[in-house]
Amino acid sequence: MKRINDIPDFEGMAAKLKKDLVRYASRAGTNFFQDSFYNEGFTDQTFEAWQPRANDVDPGRKILVKSAGLLNSVRIFSANDQMIEIGSDEVHAEIHNNGGTIRIPITAKSRKYFWFMFKRTGNGMWKGLALTKKTELVVNIPKRQFIGESATLMGQIDDWVVREINKRFKMA
Repeated sequence: MKRINDIPDFEGMAAKLKKDLVRYASRAGTNFFQDSFYNEGFTDQTFEAWQPRANDVDPGRKILVKSAGLLNSVRIFSANDQMIEIGSDEVHAEIHNNGGTIRIPITAKSRKYFWFMFKRTGNGMWKGLALTKKTELVVNIPKRQFIGESATLMGQIDDWVVREINKRFKMA
Protein backbone atom coordinates (compact mmCIF):
# COMPACT_ATOMS: atom_id res chain seq x y z
CA MET A 1 0.00 0.00 0.00
CA LYS A 2 1.38 3.35 -1.06
CA ARG A 3 1.27 6.23 1.37
CA ILE A 4 0.83 9.83 0.25
CA ASN A 5 4.13 10.91 1.78
CA ASP A 6 6.20 8.19 0.04
CA ILE A 7 8.77 9.70 -2.31
CA PRO A 8 9.24 7.77 -5.55
CA ASP A 9 12.68 6.38 -6.33
CA PHE A 10 13.49 8.91 -9.04
CA GLU A 11 17.14 7.83 -9.26
CA GLY A 12 16.11 4.21 -9.83
CA MET A 13 13.54 5.28 -12.40
CA ALA A 14 16.14 7.39 -14.21
CA ALA A 15 18.64 4.51 -14.21
CA LYS A 16 16.02 2.16 -15.67
CA LEU A 17 15.10 4.78 -18.30
CA LYS A 18 18.78 5.12 -19.30
CA LYS A 19 19.13 1.35 -19.65
CA ASP A 20 15.94 1.13 -21.70
CA LEU A 21 17.06 4.09 -23.83
CA VAL A 22 20.28 2.32 -24.81
CA ARG A 23 18.30 -0.77 -25.82
CA TYR A 24 15.66 1.27 -27.71
CA ALA A 25 18.16 3.55 -29.49
CA SER A 26 20.33 0.57 -30.49
CA ARG A 27 17.42 -1.25 -32.11
CA ALA A 28 15.88 1.93 -33.60
CA GLY A 29 19.24 2.99 -35.07
CA THR A 30 19.93 -0.40 -36.60
CA ASN A 31 16.43 -0.55 -38.10
CA PHE A 32 16.69 3.04 -39.36
CA PHE A 33 19.96 2.39 -41.19
CA GLN A 34 18.75 -0.93 -42.61
CA ASP A 35 15.63 0.86 -43.89
CA SER A 36 17.95 2.92 -46.12
CA PHE A 37 18.39 -0.20 -48.27
CA TYR A 38 14.64 -0.66 -48.72
CA ASN A 39 14.03 3.08 -49.26
CA GLU A 40 17.03 3.30 -51.63
CA GLY A 41 18.27 6.46 -49.96
CA PHE A 42 19.34 8.05 -46.69
CA THR A 43 17.42 10.37 -44.43
CA ASP A 44 19.25 13.04 -42.44
CA GLN A 45 17.02 16.09 -42.24
CA THR A 46 15.47 15.19 -45.58
CA PHE A 47 15.46 12.06 -47.72
CA GLU A 48 18.20 11.80 -50.34
CA ALA A 49 17.52 9.10 -52.93
CA TRP A 50 20.43 7.07 -54.26
CA GLN A 51 21.62 7.41 -57.82
CA PRO A 52 20.22 4.53 -59.93
CA ARG A 53 22.55 1.80 -61.18
CA ALA A 54 24.16 2.50 -64.56
CA ASN A 55 23.70 -0.28 -67.13
CA ASP A 56 21.31 -2.10 -64.80
CA VAL A 57 21.74 -5.79 -65.58
CA ASP A 58 19.33 -6.74 -62.78
CA PRO A 59 16.29 -4.42 -63.07
CA GLY A 60 13.72 -4.66 -60.32
CA ARG A 61 16.28 -5.51 -57.64
CA LYS A 62 16.85 -2.92 -54.93
CA ILE A 63 20.10 -0.98 -55.17
CA LEU A 64 22.85 -2.43 -52.91
CA VAL A 65 20.72 -5.50 -52.14
CA LYS A 66 21.72 -8.67 -53.93
CA SER A 67 22.88 -11.13 -51.31
CA ALA A 68 21.77 -8.81 -48.46
CA GLY A 69 25.29 -9.16 -47.03
CA LEU A 70 25.78 -5.41 -46.70
CA LEU A 71 22.26 -4.89 -45.35
CA ASN A 72 22.69 -7.62 -42.72
CA SER A 73 26.15 -6.38 -41.74
CA VAL A 74 24.69 -3.24 -40.14
CA ARG A 75 25.04 -3.94 -36.43
CA ILE A 76 25.87 -2.49 -33.04
CA PHE A 77 29.61 -2.41 -32.34
CA SER A 78 29.31 -0.95 -28.83
CA ALA A 79 26.59 0.54 -26.68
CA ASN A 80 26.56 2.27 -23.31
CA ASP A 81 24.71 5.18 -21.75
CA GLN A 82 27.16 7.66 -23.32
CA MET A 83 27.37 6.43 -26.90
CA ILE A 84 26.04 3.82 -29.30
CA GLU A 85 28.26 2.83 -32.21
CA ILE A 86 26.45 1.27 -35.16
CA GLY A 87 28.35 0.30 -38.26
CA SER A 88 29.23 -2.30 -40.84
CA ASP A 89 32.39 -4.39 -41.07
CA GLU A 90 31.79 -5.39 -44.70
CA VAL A 91 34.85 -4.62 -46.84
CA HIS A 92 32.86 -2.62 -49.41
CA ALA A 93 30.65 -0.73 -46.93
CA GLU A 94 32.79 2.41 -46.83
CA ILE A 95 33.07 2.84 -50.61
CA HIS A 96 29.29 2.54 -51.01
CA ASN A 97 28.52 4.80 -48.03
CA ASN A 98 30.97 7.57 -49.03
CA GLY A 99 31.47 7.01 -52.76
CA GLY A 100 34.84 7.00 -54.51
CA THR A 101 36.93 5.41 -57.23
CA ILE A 102 38.18 1.84 -57.33
CA ARG A 103 40.62 0.19 -59.71
CA ILE A 104 39.97 -3.43 -60.70
CA PRO A 105 42.77 -5.32 -62.44
CA ILE A 106 41.71 -7.32 -65.50
CA THR A 107 43.24 -10.77 -65.19
CA ALA A 108 43.00 -13.95 -67.25
CA LYS A 109 40.52 -15.25 -64.68
CA SER A 110 38.32 -12.16 -65.00
CA ARG A 111 38.38 -12.40 -68.82
CA LYS A 112 37.24 -16.00 -68.50
CA TYR A 113 34.35 -14.81 -66.31
CA PHE A 114 33.45 -12.09 -68.83
CA TRP A 115 33.26 -14.70 -71.62
CA PHE A 116 31.10 -16.91 -69.40
CA MET A 117 28.71 -14.01 -68.73
CA PHE A 118 28.61 -13.10 -72.43
CA LYS A 119 27.66 -16.66 -73.39
CA ARG A 120 25.09 -16.81 -70.61
CA THR A 121 23.42 -13.44 -71.23
CA GLY A 122 24.31 -12.50 -74.80
CA ASN A 123 24.98 -8.97 -73.51
CA GLY A 124 27.69 -7.31 -75.63
CA MET A 125 29.02 -5.46 -72.59
CA TRP A 126 30.57 -8.71 -71.34
CA LYS A 127 32.17 -9.40 -74.73
CA GLY A 128 33.64 -5.90 -74.70
CA LEU A 129 35.10 -6.50 -71.25
CA ALA A 130 36.56 -9.85 -72.35
CA LEU A 131 38.23 -8.29 -75.42
CA THR A 132 39.40 -4.99 -73.91
CA LYS A 133 43.09 -4.12 -74.12
CA LYS A 134 42.93 -2.38 -70.74
CA THR A 135 44.79 -3.90 -67.82
CA GLU A 136 42.45 -2.40 -65.24
CA LEU A 137 38.97 -0.97 -64.96
CA VAL A 138 38.49 2.35 -63.19
CA VAL A 139 35.05 2.41 -61.60
CA ASN A 140 33.49 5.47 -59.99
CA ILE A 141 31.18 4.37 -57.19
CA PRO A 142 28.52 7.00 -56.43
CA LYS A 143 27.83 7.91 -52.83
CA ARG A 144 24.94 5.79 -51.60
CA GLN A 145 24.93 6.63 -47.92
CA PHE A 146 23.07 4.17 -45.73
CA ILE A 147 24.57 4.99 -42.34
CA GLY A 148 25.66 8.18 -40.60
CA GLU A 149 24.47 11.15 -38.59
CA SER A 150 20.73 11.66 -38.95
CA ALA A 151 18.65 14.47 -37.47
CA THR A 152 15.52 12.44 -38.24
CA LEU A 153 16.76 9.44 -36.22
CA MET A 154 17.79 11.66 -33.32
CA GLY A 155 14.35 13.30 -33.40
CA GLN A 156 12.67 9.88 -33.20
CA ILE A 157 14.82 8.95 -30.21
CA ASP A 158 14.13 12.30 -28.52
CA ASP A 159 10.38 11.78 -29.03
CA TRP A 160 10.63 8.30 -27.47
CA VAL A 161 12.47 9.70 -24.42
CA VAL A 162 9.84 12.40 -23.89
CA ARG A 163 6.99 9.86 -24.17
CA GLU A 164 8.72 7.49 -21.75
CA ILE A 165 9.43 10.25 -19.21
CA ASN A 166 5.79 11.36 -19.34
CA LYS A 167 4.54 7.79 -19.02
CA ARG A 168 6.91 6.66 -16.26
CA PHE A 169 6.93 9.74 -14.09
CA LYS A 170 3.17 10.20 -14.35
CA MET A 171 2.81 6.86 -12.60
CA ALA A 172 5.21 7.86 -9.77
